[in-house]
Parts: sequence; C-alpha cells; structure tokens
Amino acid sequence: MLRRRGNIWVWIIGIPVILGGLAHWGFHYFVKSRVDAFILEAAPRAAIQYETLDTSLAGNIALGNVSILPTGFDEGVTVRTIQLHGPDVFSYLLRRLPVVGEEGAPPEFLELVMRDMVLDISGGRAASLDEKLAKANAEAARNRDVCKPGGSASFSQLQELGVEQLRGDSRMSYRHIAHTQKLYVDVEGEFRGLQKLSLSMELNNVPALDMRKIMGVALANLKINYYVEPEFGRRITEYCAGKRGLSPEQYSELLAEEMIREMSRNGIILGYGLTWALKNYVKHWGDLMIELSPPRPLGMPSLMRLSRAELSEKLGLQLAINGQLVTDLYFSIHEAAPLLRKQGDNTKQKVTKPRIRYRWEYRNVSPGRLHSYMDHLVRIRTVSGVVHEGKLVGTSDNRISVQKKISGGKFIAHLVPENIRSAQVRVKVKVEPEESAAKETAAKQADAEEAQSAAEQGEGAGGNQ
Repeated sequence: MLRRRGNIWVWIIGIPVILGGLAHWGFHYFVKSRVDAFILEAAPRAAIQYETLDTSLAGNIALGNVSILPTGFDEGVTVRTIQLHGPDVFSYLLRRLPVVGEEGAPPEFLELVMRDMVLDISGGRAASLDEKLAKANAEAARNRDVCKPGGSASFSQLQELGVEQLRGDSRMSYRHIAHTQKLYVDVEGEFRGLQKLSLSMELNNVPALDMRKIMGVALANLKINYYVEPEFGRRITEYCAGKRGLSPEQYSELLAEEMIREMSRNGIILGYGLTWALKNYVKHWGDLMIELSPPRPLGMPSLMRLSRAELSEKLGLQLAINGQLVTDLYFSIHEAAPLLRKQGDNTKQKVTKPRIRYRWEYRNVSPGRLHSYMDHLVRIRTVSGVVHEGKLVGTSDNRISVQKKISGGKFIAHLVPENIRSAQVRVKVKVEPEESAAKETAAKQADAEEAQSAAEQGEGAGGNQ
C-alpha cells in the first residue's frame, strides 16, 4: 500500500517535471530555429554569429558574444549579450490561440537589451569606416561633421578627439495595458563617456497593438533626456574652434547663433529665454531635458487645430538644463514653417500657399526704442561720427551697452543716449514675391509717367496763356 502511494507521488511530481523539460526543450529549439532563420535572411546585408543561446519558460532569451559584420566592411560590432524579455511561454501561446487570443498579435510587453556593444576605431579603422560609409551613402556622409549644427561626428573626428573604441548599451521596451488602453514606450542609448539619450512616452486611447486601430491615439506624456559628457563637449568645442581659428568661447557663441539661424530658416523663432537656454547649453553641455505633459491628453487632430499662441501652454512644455528649469518658453512659428500647418475645414481641395521668404537687413530706429531689440545686431553712430557695431546687450535711461568683437576677444562699449545721433537694428523682413515687386514697380512707373504728363500739360497751358 505504501509502495503504491509512493508511486503516485512519483507520477504527480515526475509528470510535470518531464512536461516542463519537454516544453523548455521545445521552446529552446523554436527560438534557435527562428534566430538562425533571421541570421540567414540577414546574410546579404551582414554576417551575424553568436556563441551561446539561453532560454527560459519565463520568456527570457539571451544571446551571448554576438558579432555583426556588415557586408563590405572589414570591422564590425561585437555585443556581449542581447537579451529579450517577454511574457512567459504559456501566456504567449495562450494569446496565439485563435479561440482565446488574437492570432499573430504582438505580446503585451517586450524588452530588448543590448549590453557592452564595442566598435574598434583605432589605427586606420576610422578612416576605412568613413570611406565605406561614404560609398554606401554619400549624402549621409556629408552630414557627418561634428562642427556643423545638427551634424554627427565622423569616425576620423572621434579618433582625433581621443576616442579609440565606441562602447555602449541600449534598451528598448513597450508595455500595453489593454483594459486602460495605455501604451508605454521607453528607449535608451548610451556611448560611455560621450553621450546618452533616453526617451519615454505614454499614449492613451490605444485599444490594441494594431496600426489600423490607433487613429484616436492621444499623447499623455513625452520626456526626452539628452546628455553630453561635459569633458567630451569641451573637447568638441576646442577641436571645432581650432578648425575655424576661433577661441572656444567664440565658437560656442557662433555655434548657438548658427543653430538659431537654422531654426529661423525653418520658421521657428525662439524668444529670449529659449535663446539663452540654447547658448548656455552649448557652452557648458551636460543634461538637457524636454518634456511635454499636456493638461489633457492631446490627439493629432487637436494638435493640428492649435494656434501658435496656444502651443506652449496646451503641450505642457517644460525645459531644464542641468537641473535648472527654463521659465521663459516663448517661441513663435511662422506660417512658412512645415510644422503644424492648418487645413481649412470647409475646403476639400488642398490649397498651396506661396512660400513666404525673409531676409536680414538693417533698419533705422529711434534710439529711444532700442530697448525693444535686445540681443539684436546694431549699428550706432555717435554725435562725433564714431560707429559702434555689435550686439545690443543692455539698455537703461542713462546707458546703452553694445558688445563688440575685437581680435582675440570681445569688449562692451557703454554709450550715453544723448550722444547718439542715429541707430540701426538688424531685423528680419519679408521678401515680396517677384510678381508683386514687378507690379509695384510698374504701378510706380505709371504714377510717375502720369505725374510727368500732368506737369507737361500744366507747362503747356502756362505757355499758351
């Protein structure tokens, strides 16, 4: 009797263990076959190899010592571990059943982690990589210049900046909560000792992970953190300053001004607070945080209907530099900007508006109105005939301050308002289309001819008298 009871316990415990072992073996074989199939499909573009593959029924998959060598390149990337975390195997299979779940639907959460990615750019490898990238994509290669606004460093430039190896980590994950219709997305990437980027986003009204069902999606929160190691930023500033024959301080200011001009060409005009924030960041580097936290979740249709004056408030915009909040977030968007263009509700046919162009030129202003043009370039002529040209940095009842550049640095000239004869300010003015200009010229010419004709008639009448 006791022996029979012992056999029952053996069966009760043994059968689940055996089934679990079979399930684990089956899952491992399934994952390996899918990984190998992916590597085979990628073979025309890159040679991928791995040494170890670990799986668990909890939904964890790990590849160890992965090497990725793009086709045509002599050097590739090595990754110590690539980990994929998802739902446990049984929950995943349950969702795939046509009767219970949605066949072919992605899992409710997934996380991909890549640790210790290494790319060696020492010796002649940097120049070789740049050459191969230029052949693969010439247009992208032209933008690989760390000294250009918005440009990225080439491998040769990184080597000149003292970087011999690029080491980094990355993480991407999402989680969908069906009963609350929320989707959370997180992305992180880091090059150790150089820079780091993280993005987190919360979306509402996401009924399913299906592109056909996300028309009503609303943004609840978006947070971006961009970090440049201050020491690395300082090296970039000194490197680019040397290339242009400037001091690091001069290059920092020049870089900020070029970035502001680039945004201005795209129709985005920064106010004083955001201008200061940009200049402060490219001077000191460190952490830049941008967050959109609308008071109410904002969908794309609502976003398109916002006026330019409502953008900052309705988006819940916040900006911080190295932990210090920027309180003045004013900016404006010109109608020519390719951002948030409105379409008439009553017009079904798209109407193309003529592009509005602007140019910078000096305009005469009253010395008493100079306070309205802080941080603008000015030309101020004194009573004695001396012209002071530079940036307006301060105004008061008894002093006008102009920052001027001289060889090797800058100085500030303080002028007395009573001694100012005239003042000009560099402002942006709209360029009239050629057609309008031609019509205006023709109209003026016609008026001139009419006036001349009237004058001639008057002279003739006087002569006849």
